[in-house]
Amino acid sequence: MILFSFLGVISGVLVFVITKFEHAMFDNIILDSIASLQHPFYLIFTTPVFGGNILFDLSYGSYSLLMSLFYGVVYGLTIYFKKNDAISD
Repeated sequence: MILFSFLGVISGVLVFVITKFEHAMFDNIILDSIASLQHPFYLIFTTPVFGGNILFDLSYGSYSLLMSLFYGVVYGLTIYFKKNDAISD
C-alpha cells in the first residue's frame, strides 16, 4: 500500500509536468519518448477514478495533480497508522 501510494504521487506529478510541457515536446524525439512514459502511469493511477475530471471540469494534467494529492494523503495516513500500530505493540 505504501509503495502504491508513493508511486501514485510520483505519477500524478509526472503526468502534470509532462502535460504542461507537451507543446515543446512535439519536435524533439528524446522529449517525445519521455512524454510517452506518462501513458502507463496515467492508466494505472488516474484512470481507476476516471470521471472526476469531468465532474471537476479539469484537464487530464490538472486532474492527475489532484489525484497525486489524494495519493499523498493516503500515503501520509498509511504511515501515520503504521507508526501508531508500532507504538501500541
